Amino acid sequence: MQTNTMRRGYLVYLGFYFLPPLLQPTPLWQWAILTSALGAFLFIYQKLDQAQPAKRWWWLAGLSAIASAVTPLNSGSMAMFAYISFFLGFWLNGGRFIAAILLLLLWQAALLWLWHPQLWLQAYAVIVALGVSVTGIVERIRLQHQQAQQRSDAELQLMARQLERERIARDLHDLLGHSLASIALKAELADVWLAQQQPQAARQQLADLQQLARHSLLQVRQTISGYRQQGLDVLLPELLALLRSNGWHCLVDADLTALAAQSPPELELCLTELCTNLLKHSDGNELFLQARLLSGNDGHYWQLQLQDNGQCSNLVPGCGLTGIRQRLQALGGSFSWQLAPTRFVLRWPCQQPTTCREHAA
Repeated sequence: MQTNTMRRGYLVYLGFYFLPPLLQPTPLWQWAILTSALGAFLFIYQKLDQAQPAKRWWWLAGLSAIASAVTPLNSGSMAMFAYISFFLGFWLNGGRFIAAILLLLLWQAALLWLWHPQLWLQAYAVIVALGVSVTGIVERIRLQHQQAQQRSDAELQLMARQLERERIARDLHDLLGHSLASIALKAELADVWLAQQQPQAARQQLADLQQLARHSLLQVRQTISGYRQQGLDVLLPELLALLRSNGWHCLVDADLTALAAQSPPELELCLTELCTNLLKHSDGNELFLQARLLSGNDGHYWQLQLQDNGQCSNLVPGCGLTGIRQRLQALGGSFSWQLAPTRFVLRWPCQQPTTCREHAA
């Protein structure tokens, strides 16, 4: 851990280093030595602040040597020892810190007692060193917490990006699956009409195909941009029209206005995927869609059922059905199905509780 938190502003406390020489007569040669020692201290301090862990203890020993060398001339060397105690608190913890700070205090006390044997000075030096070492400990804990928070933020950002990629992948799968299935059907119908020498009907299918391709491109662009919300009241009639154009008889028992107003945007892709599956995999030709607002122990929720008359004895969920389940689970809902007859059931909490209660009443 680098000690870059020791900003240059902290060096102002070295002013106490000059306090004893200023309060008593000090010859010029002593001033020269004290000033040179301070310059060496600052040089090593800068190196120490940027040193690698393997080398910083050598630089710290250099600071200790300078502080010890000037103690006979200046009791203000305790300011230098205070910086050393800060680094000990900042770098060490537990038993190693206790041993190191005790050793430093004993060494400082021995030097001061030898050259400046005042009891109050001894006590003051111990208090300063201990107080600054605690500051180092607090600074270390603060930096550890900050780094942990940064790692947590980075992990959350990574998770958010991963979820967003998965969401886009599901959306594009649902959109392109529906669009490509519809385009393939339109192309097959155009080929059939051409084979039967009916160019007018074939041109109509090609025109529908062109419009469908443009609409699909617009949907993909809007989905990638993150603002595709055309509403179920617009999307569902389009899906039913597509089914009917491919020979399906569709019966709807639902209030589309209330359903669209109280449903999340994710439901659009869910229904698109289900209708695409009907076109690609079902051998039926009748669809019954029902939506009801129900009440339970957990409050109000919507239930939407799609049932067709196709014969299906086994259903293995792929990316599409798995994506539907994931979307509804993220909303606090559920997705299930049954066979014979084939029925898909989607449930999700009501998005507007007040409106839901009024509608249910």
